[in-house]
Amino acid sequence: MRKKVGVALLLFVFVIFATVSFAAQETPVSTQTKDATDVAKPLENENTAAEPMNEVVQGTGGAIKPTPMAEGHPETAESLLVSSEWLAQNRTKVVIVDARPESLYAGGHIPGAVNATWTYFANVNVPTGTLKYGTIYAPATMAKRIGALGIDGKKPVVVYCDAGGWGQSGWALWIFRMAGIKNAKILDGGFTSWKQAGKEISRTKHANKPLPFTISAYEKNYLVDTEWIKNNIGKPGLAIVDVRTIGEYEGRIRPFGEKRAGRIPGAIHIEMSKFVNSDHTFKSPEEIAEIMSSAGITPDMEIVLYDTAGVRASFVNMVLRYVPGYTKSQTYDEGYQAWAGDDSLPIEKTE
Repeated sequence: MRKKVGVALLLFVFVIFATVSFAAQETPVSTQTKDATDVAKPLENENTAAEPMNEVVQGTGGAIKPTPMAEGHPETAESLLVSSEWLAQNRTKVVIVDARPESLYAGGHIPGAVNATWTYFANVNVPTGTLKYGTIYAPATMAKRIGALGIDGKKPVVVYCDAGGWGQSGWALWIFRMAGIKNAKILDGGFTSWKQAGKEISRTKHANKPLPFTISAYEKNYLVDTEWIKNNIGKPGLAIVDVRTIGEYEGRIRPFGEKRAGRIPGAIHIEMSKFVNSDHTFKSPEEIAEIMSSAGITPDMEIVLYDTAGVRASFVNMVLRYVPGYTKSQTYDEGYQAWAGDDSLPIEKTE
């Protein structure tokens, strides 16, 4: 009997202790559980991706995952440009690529030139506003397309566009450089200079015999993607340069159907046309260095150039490569159309 009473007494004391202890801890435990749930939700919400990006741009945070930009391959006037006189004398010794739209090519071109506008080298079979639209083809596909132009990497190549265009010649040369073609150059002044020099013009469509050409991998240090910009935006020493028109930069127009008008936060505006003379010949390295310096961009900085889908930006990229010191420059290949197409990424407009 005494044993039963003792056991009952012990059970009674245990129940009283447990009840008091639970009551004392009930509110804190509940609060801790709720707090943990609230913290987890934003991490799972993809729409919060824009929040740290805005902090970076506004200078209240740092780059998410900074990656140093390596030095690119420098150019010189000799490695980059040829004149109309030189081309006239060597026309049969080089592969000539007319990078203008097909309609302009049909209206008159340099004899022997094959036509390959920017879309020849880019994936335009996907919707605009996606990461893949307007981006360059994979190396294997690009190699076939380059070879189809009669280019094998051995015979020199001269590419041209026209004054007032998008700088398609720079886009093509940018691709040739990534493909490992070192002996490709731009006709300084383009088709405009050829006509003004009174050189022969043809309206006969020309095609070269396709040649085998391979690309094992693209040369590095020519392009960055959206992920790189997201990880590096706002870090010290990085300049993001918008080379579009002022109307595009300020967000007043969307001439190519971009999902949102505006610009990448913190971008500096230097229109592509600033880098060339009125006849589309390249400005001197000294003049270009002054343009960059006036915008607060110095040779020691990392430079990302962008436009809608990379064409104008690639032209400026090649221009910068022949300015001493400005070799840390790369093209944002996916371009503003991809950035604007992702609602989670922030944009700026000029009010």
